[in-house]
Amino acid sequence: APAPASAPPPPAAEQARHYKTNAPASARFDLHVDRRDADGTRWQGVAAMAWDNRGATYQLKLEVGLSMLITRINLLVLTSEGVIDGTGIVPVTATEKRKGRAQTATHFNRDAKAITFSATTATAPWQEGAQDKASVPFQLAAIGRADVNQLVGNIDILVGEEKEATVFRFQLVGEEELDTQMGRLVTWHLRRPPKPGTYSSQLDIWLAPSMQWYPVQIRNTEASGALTTQTVTKISVNDATGK
Repeated sequence: APAPASAPPPPAAEQARHYKTNAPASARFDLHVDRRDADGTRWQGVAAMAWDNRGATYQLKLEVGLSMLITRINLLVLTSEGVIDGTGIVPVTATEKRKGRAQTATHFNRDAKAITFSATTATAPWQEGAQDKASVPFQLAAIGRADVNQLVGNIDILVGEEKEATVFRFQLVGEEELDTQMGRLVTWHLRRPPKPGTYSSQLDIWLAPSMQWYPVQIRNTEASGALTTQTVTKISVNDATGK
C-alpha cells in the first residue's frame, strides 16, 4: 500500500540568487544622523557602528542616538552575530532595542531551515543568504567586493526582522559622489524601493568601492515622507583578519 501522504511542506520563500562574497575587514564607523519627521521637524544625532570580522565569525553593533548637551540618548540599538562562509555573512542571532520598548531577538537556524522570533510564535523559512537589518549593508559590500558585476540587475536578499522575513529587492541606481566629512567619496548607490503589500518604506544604501565597499550612507524614507539619513563621518579600519 502507498505510504500515507504527509502534511504538505510550508510554501518556500522566493529563492534569492546565489552570490560570491568577500566580507570587508573589521572597522568602526562614526555617523551623523539627520532626521526629518513627516511634519517637517528636524533633529540631528549621532550613530556608531562596529563591524568585527573575525574570519570565521563576526559581530556587528549599531547604536543610534540623539546628542544632548552632555548625554547621548540611545534610541535604537541593533546587534547581529554569526558566521562568515562562502555565502557571505550568515546571521545566527540579531537583536533590536528601541527606546521605551522591550528588546526583541531574531534567531536564524540554518540546520532547521527556520527563522524564529522572540516577538511572535510565527516562523519563517530560512534560505541561503538570509540577513538581518543590521547585516544587509555589509552583505551588499561583500557581494560588491567579490564581483562588482553581481550588483547589476535585481539583488534579492531575505531579511529577518522583528516579526517576519521579507525579500528585499535592491537595484543599482548608479555611481554618485557624496560630500562627507571624510571628503568627496565615489559611491555605488543601491535602492530598495517600496513594495506594495509588503513594506512601505524605501531603503537607500551607498557603498564606497575605494574603502572596501563599506556602507558610507544609509537612508530610510518612510511612506509618511519622514526621512532618516546616516552618513559616515569617520571610519577606523582594524584589519585583524588579514584580508
